Amino acid sequence: MIALLLLAIALSMDAFAVAIGLGAKHRQDTTKIAVMAGVYFGVFQGLMPLIGYLGGRSILEPVHD
Repeated sequence: MIALLLLAIALSMDAFAVAIGLGAKHRQDTTKIAVMAGVYFGVFQGLMPLIGYLGGRSILEPVHD
């Protein structure tokens, strides 16, 4: 449970840093950029741990033996 909490904090800090950078760069159309950034980060940060889990699980047998 602690590992999941630490992963969530790390991912949220990453997304927050990018949001600050995008907000500082783009002064107009902030709603459109905010929605696009939220969708991109939500999809990719949701998929990457899943891909890592599935990849690690697929090599578990060869490494374990």
